Amino acid sequence: MMDRTANVVLVVLMLIAATAAAAPRPAVLEVKSTLAGTVLADDLVEEGARVDDSQPLVYVRTVLTGTTAVAARAPRDGIVREVLVKVGQRIERGDVVARIDPR
Repeated sequence: MMDRTANVVLVVLMLIAATAAAAPRPAVLEVKSTLAGTVLADDLVEEGARVDDSQPLVYVRTVLTGTTAVAARAPRDGIVREVLVKVGQRIERGDVVARIDPR
């Protein structure tokens, strides 16, 4: 009886370990703009770039004050998979400006 219980426990533990190992990677993260403005060429992130948590990705010239400001930052370390804005493009607060594959 004890051997059977031990075997059942062992099989359950192996199934749990296999499930954890096969867990999907985190989904690609959408990065949204926190400011409205016109996208600037200054340090605009490029596809394939490795980025660090809180690294600026997109700068804009703001509508109200005309100053340069960070419109979007990386939410965590990762690789930029898509840049969805272009230099000179007008963006609004909440627009998705990039997608990042977290690492």
